[in-house]
Amino acid sequence: MPVKLWQKIFLSSLALLVLATGGLSLLFLNNTQTQLWQREKQRAALQQQSMMNAIKTNVVNQRLQSGQISLSDTETRQAVRTALDSQETDSYLLAFQLYDSGGAGLRTDSTGLCHTANLTGSSYQDDSLTYTRIFSQGDRLLLALNSPLPLEQSDFRMVSVFDVTDLGAQLQRQALTALTFGILVSLAAAVVLLVLVKVQLRRLEQLSQASRRIAQGNYAERVQLAGADEVADLGKDLNRMAQAVQQHVGQLEQVAQDQKTFIANMAHEMKTPLTSILGFADLLYLQKDVPEKKRREYAGIILDETKRMRSLSGKLMELLNVGSQNLVFTSEELSGVIGEVATAMQPVLHSSRLALQYGCEPGLWMEMDRELFKSLLYNFIDNGRKASPEGSLIQLLAHRKEGRIEILIRDHGQGIPKKELEKIRQPFYMVDKSRSRKAGGAGLGLALCDEICRIHKGSFAIDSRLGEGTLITLSFPPASASPGTTAEGGDAV
Repeated sequence: MPVKLWQKIFLSSLALLVLATGGLSLLFLNNTQTQLWQREKQRAALQQQSMMNAIKTNVVNQRLQSGQISLSDTETRQAVRTALDSQETDSYLLAFQLYDSGGAGLRTDSTGLCHTANLTGSSYQDDSLTYTRIFSQGDRLLLALNSPLPLEQSDFRMVSVFDVTDLGAQLQRQALTALTFGILVSLAAAVVLLVLVKVQLRRLEQLSQASRRIAQGNYAERVQLAGADEVADLGKDLNRMAQAVQQHVGQLEQVAQDQKTFIANMAHEMKTPLTSILGFADLLYLQKDVPEKKRREYAGIILDETKRMRSLSGKLMELLNVGSQNLVFTSEELSGVIGEVATAMQPVLHSSRLALQYGCEPGLWMEMDRELFKSLLYNFIDNGRKASPEGSLIQLLAHRKEGRIEILIRDHGQGIPKKELEKIRQPFYMVDKSRSRKAGGAGLGLALCDEICRIHKGSFAIDSRLGEGTLITLSFPPASASPGTTAEGGDAV
C-alpha cells in the first residue's frame, strides 16, 4: 500500500519530535540522577568520616593515657576495636568494618555486607583514594564506601555499607514519570501534528481535485487559495495552466469549426459549377441537332464555370500552402515591387477599361517574400477591378507613416455594405455572389491576403462606402535601406 504525502510528513515529524523529546528527557533525567547520587554519596561519606574521626580520637586518647609517643600495633588494634564497638548500625548504616593492610577485619561483621561489597584487600589500587560501589542484595539497593584510615604505624581502610533503597525507588519513580510524561507529550503532539498536517495539506487536496476536474474537460475550473506560500504559488501556476489550456482548446475548437465551415463552403462552391457543367454537357451530349448559337452559348457557360473552378482551385491551393511553403525573406525596396505589380496588371486592367495610378515614397524598404507580397497586391487590385465600373481609376500608393510603411489601394466602385465588412475576410464569403462568379472570383482573396499580411507581420483595414468605393490600408514594419534606386511612380493604363 503506497504511503501518502500527509502520512510521510506526519510520521517523519512525529519521529523527529519523539526523538527530540526523548533525548531531552533522558538528558534531564540523567543530570538529576547524577546530582542525587552525588548528594547521597556525600551524605554517606560524611557519616563514615564521623566514624573514622571517632576512631582516631580514641587512638589518640589511648596514646595520651599511656604516655607513649606512639602505640604499638597491638595497642592500636585494641583502641580501634574499642572505638568500633561503640559505633552502632541503623536503618541507613547497615554495616561497617575496618580492614588492615592484609585485608583482615578488626570486628565481626554478622551481616557479611562489607565482604560482599568486595572493596577489601587488593580490590583497590591506590591507598589514598576512597572507593564507592553500588550493588543490590535482594530487594535492597546498597552503597559501599571504602576509605583509607592511617593510624599510628599502621594503615587501615574503613568500609561502610549504606541502604539507599529509597533513593533507588525515587529514581525509578522519576524515570517512570519521565517516560509517562514523554508518552503523553508525544500523543498530544501527534494529535496536534496530525491536525496541522491535515489542515496544511487540505489545500493540496483542493489542487488535486481541481486538476482532476480540469483533466475531465472542465477547463474553466479555477482554485482560490489564500496566502503567499508555495502551495498558493502552485495554485496560481495551476490557474495559469488551466487558462492557457482553455485558450488553446478554444483555439483548436475554433480551428476545427473553421475547417468544418471551410470544407462545407468549398463543397457548396464546387457543387454549383459542377452542376452547371454537367447540365450543359448533358444537353450537348443528348441533343443531336444543337443550333450553332445554342452550342456556343452552352460551351461558353461550360468554359466560364471551368475557369471559375480553376480559379477556385488555384486560390484554395495558394491559401493552404502560403503558411507551409518555404518562404525566403529579403530586404526589398517597395517602389520596385509596386512598379512590377503595376506593369503586370496592365493587360487585365486594360481589358476592363480601367486606369491604375501608382506611386511610392523613395527609400521604403521591407523584409518580404517578393512573389508572395506581389500576390497580396495582385489580389487587392484585382478585387478593385471587379468592383469598378469601366473608365474608373484604381490607385496604388505607398508612404511612411508613424515609423511604419503604409500602402493605400483605392477604387471608385460600388463599395461594400457596412454589415458585410466583418465577414468578407472569411473564406468563400462574397458580398455579391453573382458579380463575383461572373468575374471569376472564388471568395478566397481576402482570406489569402489576411494570411500573407500575418506572415509579413502586417495588417490591413477596409474602409468602404456604398456608391463611393473602397479604401484598403496596409501597414508593415520597415527594414533597413539598401543601396539602389528605382522609379518612384507612374501610370499604367
